[in-house]
Amino acid sequence: MNENIEIKIADWNSICSVFTEMFDGLGKIDVTDDIIAYQSIKPHVATGISLDRKGRLLANMPLHSIETEFEIVHFLGRSQSIKLIGKNSTYVYKIPQEIINSR
Repeated sequence: MNENIEIKIADWNSICSVFTEMFDGLGKIDVTDDIIAYQSIKPHVATGISLDRKGRLLANMPLHSIETEFEIVHFLGRSQSIKLIGKNSTYVYKIPQEIINSR
């Protein structure tokens, strides 16, 4: 995925499709009616991200305590990152270069 794509959380099916494309071949991807999730696999660095249909980030790292809802999911293709944009906050998840290089 080389282009930047911005999708409102209400367009859940499009978010699921682009999310799956972005993480394809990089680890475990789970897509349900309510949650999308990515988790790296060993021997790569442990990382992951989960987002629910209501726009809530489900932190995979104990030190990341984020309690807000996001309205827009911005997939940044070339930088291999996801920017979650809400009324009061922004969160960026970047895929580690080590994992991208494994593709």
